[in-house]
Amino acid sequence: MSGFFAGWLTPFAFACGLFALALFAFLAATYLTADPSTESDVQNDFRLRALYSGAALVPIAFLVFITSKQGAPAMYHGLTQWWAPLLVGTTLVFAIAALTSLWLRRFALARIAAIAEVTLILTGWSLAQYPRLITPDITISNAAAPEVTLRLLTYALVAGAIVLFPSLFFLFRVFKGKES
Repeated sequence: MSGFFAGWLTPFAFACGLFALALFAFLAATYLTADPSTESDVQNDFRLRALYSGAALVPIAFLVFITSKQGAPAMYHGLTQWWAPLLVGTTLVFAIAALTSLWLRRFALARIAAIAEVTLILTGWSLAQYPRLITPDITISNAAAPEVTLRLLTYALVAGAIVLFPSLFFLFRVFKGKES
């Protein structure tokens, strides 16, 4: 098969899509278990969904790794570097912590462990592709804007944060604060 859809219809692409689906289902369900306004039946349903999707992540991640050898050799090479076992081991520790916390109904701890797990997965993905953003042509250096644009963007982000963060604090205080 060739053409535009050739890269999208490979075992690696389907494995990555399935992994993303399970990862986001796990993250969403874990987040929703920690919502204090959730009824206990709904909270238990999200807990079970988080446990099932979290448990499914390990075999799906292995499938992504195996299919990357043929479907994305540069990523496979990156995932077999010296740092990869350390990162995978640390990610696995946080995954076990998240699932154990969900099992024990420690939802705040499960949320923190899930955040760390997803952050480490994204870190591994970005390190495996470094310095490429899109293989094979777009790297970090050739995708960057001119320096003056980056400097002005930094100023705009700081100014926006000065307005945004107090507004977000107020919004969460109004809708998620304890009622008096």
